[in-house]
Amino acid sequence: MITFTADGKDYKLEVTPATIKQMEKSGVNFTQLGDQILAVETLWKGLFIAHHPTVPDRKRMEIYNELSQVADGEEQEYDENGEPVDALMTAVSDEYEAALKNLKRKQGNVSWKRT
Repeated sequence: MITFTADGKDYKLEVTPATIKQMEKSGVNFTQLGDQILAVETLWKGLFIAHHPTVPDRKRMEIYNELSQVADGEEQEYDENGEPVDALMTAVSDEYEAALKNLKRKQGNVSWKRT
């Protein structure tokens, strides 16, 4: 979960299985998202669905552009090329990965056999 306060309002952003399903119904294909600007915007906007669905897309992107790349209390990390790592986008990616894992079918308790 990603939490912050912007313009005096507290936000709690997370991705749930219902979020994933809603985004797919609206045409998002998670297997084709790559590292594109449109993908970043799509994923960021999707974080608001579970707890803040009425926040307009314009406001969602304004908030994104105001947020730091590094979480409070954390040090800036750098990749192998010395470039700063965007910890915010790593957190966004982690939210989606966790939700997609939760969508996988869980092991049930009813045994069955093939006949």
